[in-house]
Amino acid sequence: MHATIQKSLEEILGFLEEGEKVMVVGCANCAAKAKSGGEPETRAMAERLRARGITVTGWAVPPDGGSLCKLSATEKLLNEDHREETEAADSFLVLACGQGIHTVIDATGAGMVHPGCDTIFGGETLSESSIIEYCSLCGQCVLENTGGLCPVTLCAKSLLNGPCGGAKDGKCEVDPERDCGWRLIFERLQKLGKTDLMLKYQPPKNWLRSGSPRSLHMEGKRAEFTFAHQAVSAWSGAEEPPEGTQKGDDT
Repeated sequence: MHATIQKSLEEILGFLEEGEKVMVVGCANCAAKAKSGGEPETRAMAERLRARGITVTGWAVPPDGGSLCKLSATEKLLNEDHREETEAADSFLVLACGQGIHTVIDATGAGMVHPGCDTIFGGETLSESSIIEYCSLCGQCVLENTGGLCPVTLCAKSLLNGPCGGAKDGKCEVDPERDCGWRLIFERLQKLGKTDLMLKYQPPKNWLRSGSPRSLHMEGKRAEFTFAHQAVSAWSGAEEPPEGTQKGDDT
């Protein structure tokens, strides 16, 4: 499974533009087990956003413990079971891993997405046929600035600020059979009308977050992600966190 921890509410609110209508989408498998995007957490996030004056068209989680990263199921969830909420939304706040975020993009015809979680590490997963990687489990998600496409995963050099200039005919100089990750990001941002994000500098990541071994401990609505003698904690309840509870800051 992919372990995830919610981003702080303040960071998520910073993603949303004034008047933006958002739908909250969770995952009943991995994110539910990590208590970052199951049904209780997804419902709570919708309530928290509404309490801050955000227009939330609705929320949805795959039924029966289903995974958000299964495209056919997510297409049914959003385009049939929750069609009205989906069509009314300007964007989707995804409480799941990077794979789930990309699945929502595909299921909604390249809809605008916001990452609601950081994907911190992966456990064992099983596949019926094949898997395409869209998330490197780096522990510090930057998809908000790249249209939901991960540069760490799609770029052969994992450049946070690209492109490098070495691509030819849209293909990577490292592997001519591979699409340039930053060209894919540019084309995605172009469709969203957000190419200005290409000019936004992405500071270096805290790569200690991706170092092993890592752990995630959950107690009630509080989760703590520990790595390299550091810790990041998150709160997924609808109410304000208890005094002294960290909300996504390194401690």
